[in-house]
Amino acid sequence: MKSSARTIQKRTPVKRGTRSAISKIAKKTKTYGKRTLRDILLSKTFNSGFKALVGIMIVGSALYGAYAFIGTSIAGDVVVSQSEILSRVGKHTQLPAGEPDAVVRVQDPDTLKKQNSLFENVKEGDYIIMYSSLAVVYDLRNDTIVALKRTDR
Repeated sequence: MKSSARTIQKRTPVKRGTRSAISKIAKKTKTYGKRTLRDILLSKTFNSGFKALVGIMIVGSALYGAYAFIGTSIAGDVVVSQSEILSRVGKHTQLPAGEPDAVVRVQDPDTLKKQNSLFENVKEGDYIIMYSSLAVVYDLRNDTIVALKRTDR
């Protein structure tokens, strides 16, 4: 018979090195920092403040987007009354007495150019003043008359 003998080795306890005072302080500080951070992140005050901050950022972004959109969409629009336009055109040419048949702001110059040769140099934002005997294309931005056509009626 074979005897199998196991040799059991005694483990010698590993002597844990004594830590230096600095490493003990560092470990306690690290543990305290982790615990404090966890407490802060899980606190109701932090969570409600964080939600409020995110909400303010979302609302602020939406308001800024609306402001930017509205600002760019009406930036080129010059709002001037019909009487102001007529008085400015009246400085450049003699207008018939009475009210005009129409005062229209040009929105689609390409369509107008195809319809009549009077509108060759018309641009978006120009005004067309129509009387029964006169048609005027007026550029408000440059304060000039672009085209003028008189008819004998």
